[in-house]
Amino acid sequence: MAREFGWNIDEIKQLRPSELYAIVEEIRKQKLLEEYKQQMNGWAFLAAVIVNSFIALGGEKDMVEPEDFISKDFKKQVEAILKAQSQEKDDWALLIEDAKAKGLKGPW
Repeated sequence: MAREFGWNIDEIKQLRPSELYAIVEEIRKQKLLEEYKQQMNGWAFLAAVIVNSFIALGGEKDMVEPEDFISKDFKKQVEAILKAQSQEKDDWALLIEDAKAKGLKGPW
């Protein structure tokens, strides 16, 4: 965490357990999404290009996609994170609409 946020040990020790858990969980999600992007944009894409080249030479018409080279379990984890993030945004949007409908205004 010190590397991610530039915090020193004393600042980290001042965090409450719930704050620490939330930060670690968010870092885990971000690392997983970053790894997925790297695999999709790098290795999986390269593998698909190579395999599709051989398929084209063989006269086949069925091409592969980069997603075909990503583990199904890994894709499920990433999809779950993206779905949760989407749901979280929708929840905030609903709360904001509800507040506006009730005539509530923020401090600004």
